[in-house]
Amino acid sequence: MDSVKILLDDPKKAVIYVSKPIIIATFIESIYSLVDSIWVSGLGYDALAAIGASFPILISVYAISWGLSIGISSGISRKIGERNKEEANKVANHGIVLAIIMGILFIILVYPNLNCIFSLMGTYGLCKTLAVEYSKILVLGVIIINLCDALYGIFRGEGNTKIVMIASIVGTVSNIILDPIFIYKLNLGISGASIATILSVFISLLILSYKLFIKKSSYITVNLKNFKPDFKIISDLIRVGLPTSFIDLTVAVSFFIMTYLIMLVGDSKDLAVYTGALRITEFGFIPMLGLASGATSVIGASYGAKEFKKLKTAYFYTIKIGVLMEIVIVSLIILFSPILAYLFTYTKISMGIHEELVKALRIIPLYLIFTPFILTTSALFQGIGKGEKSLIIAIFRSLICHISYAYIFAVILGLGVFGIYISLVFGDFTSGIFSLILGIIAINSMLKLEGKYRN
Repeated sequence: MDSVKILLDDPKKAVIYVSKPIIIATFIESIYSLVDSIWVSGLGYDALAAIGASFPILISVYAISWGLSIGISSGISRKIGERNKEEANKVANHGIVLAIIMGILFIILVYPNLNCIFSLMGTYGLCKTLAVEYSKILVLGVIIINLCDALYGIFRGEGNTKIVMIASIVGTVSNIILDPIFIYKLNLGISGASIATILSVFISLLILSYKLFIKKSSYITVNLKNFKPDFKIISDLIRVGLPTSFIDLTVAVSFFIMTYLIMLVGDSKDLAVYTGALRITEFGFIPMLGLASGATSVIGASYGAKEFKKLKTAYFYTIKIGVLMEIVIVSLIILFSPILAYLFTYTKISMGIHEELVKALRIIPLYLIFTPFILTTSALFQGIGKGEKSLIIAIFRSLICHISYAYIFAVILGLGVFGIYISLVFGDFTSGIFSLILGIIAINSMLKLEGKYRN
């Protein structure tokens, strides 16, 4: 109840209160992919390149779960804003059922086609073999991932983000411990990394399930015994969640095409460098994603209560905090790039990419400065239940700006992989301006509507 009261109070305090645990949690969660990449890089640059090639599959897996999670958070926070606990409970029930159904469908559609997918991406030889090996287990574990993120969505929606942080930290620490055991001690190689990841997510799921179903200390109550489908709730979850899933899928498609372009102008070494640089840069992107996730709940509650001035305050405050945070992070990454590069070049077999990785780390992270405008505006539209507009932003960013700039710089202008790097920076700069304009227009429209209500 304390969390619910805070959601409906001062928007600045609410954004910090709700986002702080999520930032910590998402920052910790980002260690999942980093740790996998660090341990796998010890197997050679082909293995690291395979992790990079698998990124579209990994993003696709999380696209389903994260999209549904955002839909659940948005739906619950809006019902809380309307003071309708019963409907909030129904949103949670439907979210869990959809998590299972969507997981089953994903496995059926993707698992049999993994070999074909990597062939289309332009990967070949050992890199392709390892990529298929790594991805198979992640795809089979998608139901566990979906359920875990569904419960994350429930707790975020009610503003109870401390348990989200705890579950994320325990899961990540488990992954750090399990990775070397499965990869090297049990001699499972790259498959060991994906097995460790699924087991770690399962541990987080157990913690969340205990809090929700056994201890029952949450505001939301989940009871599936008398579950009856409500197509209005399903429609709302899909309207908000599906565009969010497509947002991540646009990133997957973008990386798919980027991988093709890298293999076109370079080779697996260049893909390994690109993969390592992105893994490190994610440490700047993921905290902003956490901040935006917290803003989604605050914005959703303000929208449900029809307090649009609070919504405006939450939006611009999130952007302000985000930009300041990203400037600090980017500066630190560039400053310590020679040291950070050793995370992926600590063995003789991978040392050959150290110098190129340092160069990449001095360019790629610059795109982070513009992500607060993009992610906060997406959070705005997700919070008010208009996820399709977040999808428009994602398509513009990943499939139009990134890809077109990459092709122009890398292929037409002949800048090679350097052109790929700067395309990310130019792409997010353009997308950031586009997003801010959309956000301002939407907020002004709501403020005019508020004036009509008062009159």
